[in-house]
Amino acid sequence: MTYLSPDAMRQARKFMNADQKGVRDEIGFLIVHQRYADRFFPGTSVLHTRLRYVLFVPWLYRDEQAKPTKGMRTQDSMKRREYLLTGRLINEPVGVIGSGNYPLPVDQRPSQVYWGALQRWGLVREQEGTGPLSRYQVERIVAGKPGGPLKDDEGTPLNGMSWPFVCPEPPEDWNQTGEGTLSFELTAKEKKFLAKRLRSLTSPKNPGARSIFSLLVGHDVLSSRTAWSPQICDLAETERPALERSGQAAALAAIGRAVYAAQVETLCETIDGSKRTATQRDALPQVLERWRTQADRLDWAAFLDDMNDKSEFSPVVSIALRDTLSWIRDGHSDPMRLEEVYRNAEIGRKGRRARLSLTQFGVDQRADWDNDHHPIGAPLHYRWDRVQMLLRDLVGA
Repeated sequence: MTYLSPDAMRQARKFMNADQKGVRDEIGFLIVHQRYADRFFPGTSVLHTRLRYVLFVPWLYRDEQAKPTKGMRTQDSMKRREYLLTGRLINEPVGVIGSGNYPLPVDQRPSQVYWGALQRWGLVREQEGTGPLSRYQVERIVAGKPGGPLKDDEGTPLNGMSWPFVCPEPPEDWNQTGEGTLSFELTAKEKKFLAKRLRSLTSPKNPGARSIFSLLVGHDVLSSRTAWSPQICDLAETERPALERSGQAAALAAIGRAVYAAQVETLCETIDGSKRTATQRDALPQVLERWRTQADRLDWAAFLDDMNDKSEFSPVVSIALRDTLSWIRDGHSDPMRLEEVYRNAEIGRKGRRARLSLTQFGVDQRADWDNDHHPIGAPLHYRWDRVQMLLRDLVGA
């Protein structure tokens, strides 16, 4: 059995209890995060916690199909079942969705958080011509209102009322009720099933090649602090060059974030006449020293090829990152050299809400900006902390 370290436990609790009202992405660097994360770890989300949720959700639907709640719509009944699931997991030390609000309900339920994983990992059956079933379609089937023919893994048509998930039967303790009656520990059968599913995941960028996520199944990666650490690169096979570039791009984004914050802090004083501390400006040299060498290694042409996948990489984000890389390589340290390109990128993304704008709208946005509590520039993480928690449950599989 593998346990999370005390530090990892604290970080996970912090994540579960944090205010999730959006993510700071002033210039648009998170598109880099999203494209690399989707490529390396398909089906994952920043909201994921523990792996067994991808089995809990189908089992809850099975319960609803077998014994629907009288007088309630399937959707409302499932909300109630998912609320009760939080109580059944409440003794687990980390990873319980909704534990921070319990006994109040949560906005993001497990079926919402994990549905993309259920589809991408093949735990939801497909409907002919439309791909994996949606939650709406599954709820119609569970309620006895099939929405079209289903097929099994071999393509054989199924009865419209057939079970829409592919997963093991629930264990006996699933039928126990009450608070604290469930855990996240996978049974041997469940672990074998999920390991087989995840090991079949291919790279969206390189069809036929195994994804990094699939290659990490069974390995203990809790000691690797980043997705591009030596341990992970050594396991990445054909995806290793892209993984190494992702680390370099993450470093470039860290510097870009620090540049942006230093620019806003500067404008507060030079344009607005607002007395501010130099928190962000003082942090920029430290961020540069920490990440400059790694960012400088980025092969720009190969990086653009990574980004231009199914849709075009945002031109304004591309220009901001390209100019930041040139700024680094030319040995600059003055963030205001990049002011115009960053302003264009932020206005293109946020319009009147852009803090770098020189209009009154920009003045108003900067007036409410707390430079002392704005995060210091940090690298993109590519959901690595989430991926580690998911893989933790398959160590040794």
